[in-house]
Amino acid sequence: MIGSDGRLVQTAVIGSRNSGRAIILPTDADELTRWRRRHPAYTYWCGTQLGGCGNELSDRLYRDKVCHFAHRPHTSCHRTATGAASADHLFIKDDLAAWAGRNRLKGRATSHDLGTGPGDAVDFRVGAARQHVRFQFSRLAHAEWQQARRRLSSDAATLDWVFGPGTAQPETMEELYDEYGYLLRFRFETQGAVRRIRLRAEEPRRSTDWVPLDACAMTPAGLRVPGAEPRRRSGPGPAAEAGARRAAAPVRRSREEQVLALKEALVSAARFRTRPTWEALARTAGGDLAGLSARDRVSLLVVVDQDCGRKGSPLLSALIRTGEGDPPSYVGDVVAAVGCGVPATPAVLKRWCQREADRAFAVHGVPSRTAPPRLPLTLDGQIAAQQSAEPAQRETIVHVQGGPVLQYAARPKPKGLAGVPGDTEIRVALRNARQKRGPRPRYAAALMARAEEALTRLPEPQRTELVAEMATTRRWLDSQPDAPAQKPKQSRRAKKAANARKAAAAKQTARAQKTQQGK
Repeated sequence: MIGSDGRLVQTAVIGSRNSGRAIILPTDADELTRWRRRHPAYTYWCGTQLGGCGNELSDRLYRDKVCHFAHRPHTSCHRTATGAASADHLFIKDDLAAWAGRNRLKGRATSHDLGTGPGDAVDFRVGAARQHVRFQFSRLAHAEWQQARRRLSSDAATLDWVFGPGTAQPETMEELYDEYGYLLRFRFETQGAVRRIRLRAEEPRRSTDWVPLDACAMTPAGLRVPGAEPRRRSGPGPAAEAGARRAAAPVRRSREEQVLALKEALVSAARFRTRPTWEALARTAGGDLAGLSARDRVSLLVVVDQDCGRKGSPLLSALIRTGEGDPPSYVGDVVAAVGCGVPATPAVLKRWCQREADRAFAVHGVPSRTAPPRLPLTLDGQIAAQQSAEPAQRETIVHVQGGPVLQYAARPKPKGLAGVPGDTEIRVALRNARQKRGPRPRYAAALMARAEEALTRLPEPQRTELVAEMATTRRWLDSQPDAPAQKPKQSRRAKKAANARKAAAAKQTARAQKTQQGK
């Protein structure tokens, strides 16, 4: 009655073992009863296109539990995917066939087993125009995706890759963001006994609405989703091959043109919150940059970032990463050349570049926001400790009639905040404030005020972590008992006056008692 992995069998095919017509069995007893009345002649099979055994199934109706398909007795089946999504690769083939017919496209959809099942990928090809759309159902490594992309591009005029939930690697996403400006996604929605596909285009900061396949169009440039416009599109067919041949022997540009193109590419990457490799930069900024040595790269990047050390702007070179996600070693030479310090180890360089990348995302992002402070480097190349205390209070002497008067440029910090750390350590300080002894609620409340200011300056994901820590601290403050009100301190003169009133009252009471005794 259940699949080999212990899950209920919810999907089957209709008619025969090799059928591609899929169905999701209604799980409600009344719905299944109505389904049986409408389709009394249907037979259900554990289809081979579902990765099943090919044997006939029976639909089981229950009033006290979920209805499902079941194998006949003494049947052995090793099918692994049995849930509602296990037939999505068949449902999409039906959707594509109907969509192609309505749009008069001579297209054909085929499914592929890439190692995990018959529904790892679905290809849709339009023969006359040599256009190709790949719907990716299984998770694909970045290197495998690049290899498959080159292979599929060799015989197609246009190639579009549409990814299902969780199937695109971060490196793949960054490459597509850099090339097109967006990534195509798909998902399914259950409608009765079938599931229908929905598509959208995702950008690093925004996404289009989910739309049905009928809202999309196959244009000469490829698949188009409403609301998405490619930033740059180069077809992977013969035109791309010609472009690749030209890139193999690129025209050498002047140094000024290379610097300008490289800076524009880095600013664009910061706007989309991506960290490109040098190879990705070369595809965007020009093929003549691809073959440069590390020394020549440093020479160009120093010119790009020559003002960052003096003006404090983000170091764009810190956005560059290797295929493993670490900054290249030559970026450390750029950091030293522009006067930002000399990172002592690769770990220090990685941490420093991550902060500079966050600063670049803040300054060049849309909308822009206040950038976090730069991490200072010590003389020995280590990250300097964040100074929690504010700079010494500045004084200004204003000459007025009667003598000079001191004016303070800023109000002194409250006593309770003398040890408040910087923005990046405020989250840890909030956690420690709940664990220390002494006047914790007052110190925590002061930290909360400081954290509210830090939210406008911190990048993601530090901002999200700080918001969560603030919520925990707020609940902790609400649970604390109210502290008794402190009596105001009296001055020495007030104490003397109070003591004198008490003494006079005592004398008057004693005098009254003597008079009463005399009477």
